Amino acid sequence: MSKVKSISTKTILFSSTMQIGDCSYIDGKSFALAIQKKSETFDSVDVHFEDYDIFKKPIYIPKSNEPVISRFSNPNPFIRVGNVDIIGVSSSSVVGVGNVGHARMESRVKHIREIPKKPEETPIEGSTNTT
Repeated sequence: MSKVKSISTKTILFSSTMQIGDCSYIDGKSFALAIQKKSETFDSVDVHFEDYDIFKKPIYIPKSNEPVISRFSNPNPFIRVGNVDIIGVSSSSVVGVGNVGHARMESRVKHIREIPKKPEETPIEGSTNTT
């Protein structure tokens, strides 16, 4: 059993979870496209997650073949916590108070930057380079 005096959270975003109490399963998924384009006029373009391989590839979850041997002794079955102050939880994350049987979280972000190259500097006529 978990006992928490208080929890203060400012922000929970993008498929994140604050789970208070026991649960058997948490599954969070967050996909994001971050597009930065430097131009005088920004034309709106339809962009879809399925246009990018990062969102289509299956997630790799390594398998462990080692057997796990566990023994538990709970002379005091309580977990006591005073005050918890959280600034932010984002991009498919979990804050959990209690037991979670299984948690699977996935976050994929594709950054696209379209910044034009600077035009090559042309030498001023009649100048010489003395370096």
